[in-house]
Amino acid sequence: MPPATATAPQPLIDDVVWSIKPATSGNIGLHNAMRSIDTRLKEHTWVGTLGNISLDALSPSAKDKMAATLQQRFQSYAILPPDDVFEGHYNQYCKQLFADKIASIYQQGDIIWVNDYHLMLLPKMLRDKLPNAIIGFFMHIPFPSSELFRCLPSRKLLLEGILQADLVGFQTYSFARHFLQTCSRILSLDSTPSGIQMDSHYVAVGIYPIGIDIAALKRKRQQTDVAEWMAMLKEKYAGKKLIVARDKLDYVKGVRQKMLAFEQFLIRYPEWRGKVVLIQIGLSTSEQNELRAHISDVVSRVNNSRFSNISYQPIVFLHQDISFPQYLALLMCADASLITPLRDGMNLTSHEYIACQDEHYNPLILSEFTGTYGTFGACLRVNPWDYRQVGNAIHEALSMSPEEKKSRWKELYKCIEVNSAQAFATSIISELAEVHSATGRRFSAEIPALPIDPLKQCFAKSKKRLFLFDYGGTLVPHGRAASGKDLDRLTRVLCKLTSDPCNAVYVISGRTKRDVERDLGDVPNLGLSAENGFYIKPRGEDWQSFLPQVDLTWKPAVKEIFQYYTERTPGAYIEAKESSIVWHYRTTTTPGPDAQYVAWQAAECQNHIADSVNKNFAVHTVAGRTNIEVLPHDVNKSGIANRVLQDIQPDFVLSIGDDRTDEDMFAYLNKQQGTVDTVITCTVGSRSTEAKYYIANVDHVIKLLNTLASAQQKPAPL
Repeated sequence: MPPATATAPQPLIDDVVWSIKPATSGNIGLHNAMRSIDTRLKEHTWVGTLGNISLDALSPSAKDKMAATLQQRFQSYAILPPDDVFEGHYNQYCKQLFADKIASIYQQGDIIWVNDYHLMLLPKMLRDKLPNAIIGFFMHIPFPSSELFRCLPSRKLLLEGILQADLVGFQTYSFARHFLQTCSRILSLDSTPSGIQMDSHYVAVGIYPIGIDIAALKRKRQQTDVAEWMAMLKEKYAGKKLIVARDKLDYVKGVRQKMLAFEQFLIRYPEWRGKVVLIQIGLSTSEQNELRAHISDVVSRVNNSRFSNISYQPIVFLHQDISFPQYLALLMCADASLITPLRDGMNLTSHEYIACQDEHYNPLILSEFTGTYGTFGACLRVNPWDYRQVGNAIHEALSMSPEEKKSRWKELYKCIEVNSAQAFATSIISELAEVHSATGRRFSAEIPALPIDPLKQCFAKSKKRLFLFDYGGTLVPHGRAASGKDLDRLTRVLCKLTSDPCNAVYVISGRTKRDVERDLGDVPNLGLSAENGFYIKPRGEDWQSFLPQVDLTWKPAVKEIFQYYTERTPGAYIEAKESSIVWHYRTTTTPGPDAQYVAWQAAECQNHIADSVNKNFAVHTVAGRTNIEVLPHDVNKSGIANRVLQDIQPDFVLSIGDDRTDEDMFAYLNKQQGTVDTVITCTVGSRSTEAKYYIANVDHVIKLLNTLASAQQKPAPL
């Protein structure tokens, strides 16, 4: 073989001429939103790439000069990766370069706001470097349904990356719902409409529709070149109705479908031929596709058919970026705007069109698959796949009376005033700070271990003490019936505590009253509660229902769903309580493929319950470590805690629990601090919790109670 030949490397360019200009593509809506509140912020900094610009030919000194200029003049820190790194990583996901740069400039108290799908992994990278930072993530595009997202090979990595943020924001409720359902289904996480409870922290989820800066847009509309372009358009298309549209030439923007719908309009409404022109601006896109050719085929067919003549063509298709003054002139001259993407976020073109129609009030035709549609009830709604419906909407828009136009426009304008750029930016930034401080973010990492000596001091000084304990996982090991040895040591320590007349002791369990009575019924002067607060047995009294009027008509539907998954999950079984139904799968959780399958089945079951039952009945679902329990919405441990607290009126409360069912009780008791002299809430093990302290395990709990029971006491009896 001939010897290999090497190509000499090209010399790097050091004296290249370059300049910095405002971007005309990218996330302009976000930039405008931040600029609209610029005076309200003490300081803000941008971190990002230069876009699809080749940098490999530039010398390091040339790159350094660019970065220094951006930092000094524009408060922007540039990420300058090699071309192959940018193409291979940023165009798909984020790169560690972002995390390194942000960590290098971060100062205590800074808010980090990560934007869009390119950077879904970045929150986790940042959290690893900056554990206590305030981090927000906002998704500007629609979040897909779980059925689509689960097809991604890196689905877990992407979700886990996002879920290290304090706050995750979306444009609409449906986008947020897809995200929550996807997290529940793929990661088996507890979710509510307002957030996701993870083992290590809580992630808030919010809805923040982006908008425009109406005042800034109005100033731009008053520029002389806008008036000049308007005069040119009116002269060129005198006597014609103008329908205006501007879209990127991506498949999801539905430009080809729009052309086909306009063709149907001309076929079905021949009276408009020669009287209406559709001006479609096709913006360049980073996507490489054949869509332009497909669009051009339809445009050529329409313009070379019976609809046109030597002086008239129905469609003007411009595959080019136009200046902003030209764009504003089009919006102000339009008789209708046709915005029909197949899938889209908020689509700020619709907002800008409404703002530009404050004199003529012409109608907006909008796809029902845009995020904007949910707030624009006064637009003409269309399904972009239904060409006949779109054609009918065009006819309706062009034939609409002035009174109806003005009425619809007023409603639309109210929407863009409320959902402005300023409201978008300020709400996210302010809520980020609030969420971070309110949730305590790293619960398990930051809550301290239960301080024994101060606890003993408060215990000794108190006169009326209340103890509220969970049972399984707190006083006895979790996941199985208590052994004789476990019960013996527990009953001994409980008898010591209850023998002190200053102590009121309650065990609040999720187990049935039969099981609780069997295990603990012989302990004198012990208060009991079963089924997470549905039943109560006050000290010295009989069992009674705490909520006698609870609706249980949902139980057959839940049992049917649980039965379906029991048949498909080896070792799983159903436990029917009087107030709830529990699906157990703990016997199949040995490591390996079977455990993975069971975890997947559990996630599917939880989502099935949420979709079929939670929305139709007043119930809530509690996902335990190895079970799923469905119970009435009003059944929780906080209700029992409230009742006992009112009865006892203590000056000292110690509450210990180990799972999600105890969180309502912890949250309620924490709010009593101040009313009650000493309130101590404690979780067993390290996890995210409302509790103020943690204790290692069941053995430590029993040891603690023995220590307290053996302490010398001299307070007055209850």
